[in-house]
Amino acid sequence: MASTLWESVTWAVARTGGITAYLLLALAVIVGLALSLHWQSARWPRIINSEMHNFLTLLASVFVVVHVLAVWIDPFTKFGWSQVLLPFVSQYRTTGMALGIVALYLGIAVGISTWLRPKIGYVWWRRFHVLTLVIFAFTTLHGMITGTDSKTWWAIGMYGVCTTLVGTLFVLRLRKPTQNHKRPAVAIEKTRQTVSAR
Repeated sequence: MASTLWESVTWAVARTGGITAYLLLALAVIVGLALSLHWQSARWPRIINSEMHNFLTLLASVFVVVHVLAVWIDPFTKFGWSQVLLPFVSQYRTTGMALGIVALYLGIAVGISTWLRPKIGYVWWRRFHVLTLVIFAFTTLHGMITGTDSKTWWAIGMYGVCTTLVGTLFVLRLRKPTQNHKRPAVAIEKTRQTVSAR
């Protein structure tokens, strides 16, 4: 009885943590793309959007940790650390699990690049940041393949809405004039030249 209850709790936490992490990731990517499109107004300052993006990213990371730990300790799945942290090791829906694990490591790489941004520069940080779209795609596929709720109407709707929003914003971002994409990097370079001249 106790083991059955514990199994129900861990699996519920794993599912809830995974779904929550996915929704927060989707929101973080949506806000990030909106920022890159310069969607702002006097009533909604850019700094608030930036803080929201950072907060959503951090919160998503917390729920990813909750999801991974719950999956690891769940007595039904009986995953070892290698199955949770190494791609293609798990026998349970191998491809879906691998996509989730790779997304986890890509997320860590993006996080490290943000931490090292003052050292690596804006251009390289921006290149690493593009990986967030790959992370979102891999995470979506991970949830659809491994999620026990992936065939329910609400899960299909969730993946559909999130993917549509992210995809639409990404297309709008690609359609922006090229010179607008390069403006921040050019501005930074001009600032460096001015400082060097002094």
